[in-house]
Amino acid sequence: MKKIVSFFGLFLIIVFCCSNVSQPGIYNSGGTAFSMLFPEDSLAYKKVQMQEESIYIQLYKGYAVVKGTYKMVNTSSEKLSFRMGYPINGIYNGGDHHLNQVSLDSIYKFKVKSNHQNVEILKSKFEDTNEVMTFNNDNWLLWKMNFLPKSINIVEVYFIVNTNNAQITKGYSSANFNVFTYLLESGKVWKQPIESGNFIVELKDNLKLENIQGISDHFGFKRVPNKEILAGSKINFSPKPEDNLIITYSETVENFNFETVLQNEVTLYHSIDILSKTVLPFNLEKFTSNNPYEIKTDALAYLPMILTLAVIYLPVILIGLLLFVIFRFVYKKYKR
Repeated sequence: MKKIVSFFGLFLIIVFCCSNVSQPGIYNSGGTAFSMLFPEDSLAYKKVQMQEESIYIQLYKGYAVVKGTYKMVNTSSEKLSFRMGYPINGIYNGGDHHLNQVSLDSIYKFKVKSNHQNVEILKSKFEDTNEVMTFNNDNWLLWKMNFLPKSINIVEVYFIVNTNNAQITKGYSSANFNVFTYLLESGKVWKQPIESGNFIVELKDNLKLENIQGISDHFGFKRVPNKEILAGSKINFSPKPEDNLIITYSETVENFNFETVLQNEVTLYHSIDILSKTVLPFNLEKFTSNNPYEIKTDALAYLPMILTLAVIYLPVILIGLLLFVIFRFVYKKYKR
């Protein structure tokens, strides 16, 4: 009988270990990626280099405001015309070594300029997608770009994202923070490399740098003395998933009213324009933070999984034990 009990105990341990395969990652984060690729435009893309990109991010309690400035260069002697765009949402590979996924929430109040002139958005219908580069779908904010031979276009974009709905998962543990995501990996469609990338993060809404729970460490972020601003950079890189920028910060805001935030679009964009024109000092200070994918493991996080396994396998185990008892009883009776 002891051997039977030991067998079923071992069985449960094996099932427990084999079932611990929850997909780690960051879900419903506020953020986006930059790029678009239609088959008919693919040749043109490889003739345009995203020579420089400067990303300005202001983090608030529950949301973030972003301004991106991109120096796009037509390296060919041809006149080029193609579509560019931002995905409204999607699921991407994360930058950590645990096969993380990153799912993006929607972006709002999107505006784009080319050489300081407003550009018309071609379409902005929302539909779910699980692809990084998705052809012929309605999940993107698209616009048309025209490049003269050997010309330079300065592309500027503005948008607001809700960072308050994010959840970080690892194993069977999860945590809720504000999460901002900027996915550089989609920049791989352009002619490589990206010569320089600058990333400026400012905390607003009385937030402090100490409120940052975790931030991607491959940007070499340093803090501006006496200000709640971080500055990081990358040079001569061809973006990969591990180049993505993830920032976890603050706590989830209860009863958050995002619609009220969107009504302050003009003020918010004026504020980030000021940040983009700010000249940062040279004497930046060291800044360290945790891995944004890491969260504390709570033993109670395994309870739902244990209960699920119990519901699935306990009846089978009980029936097996019952049959064993019946068999043993019948065996002893006839043996006598």
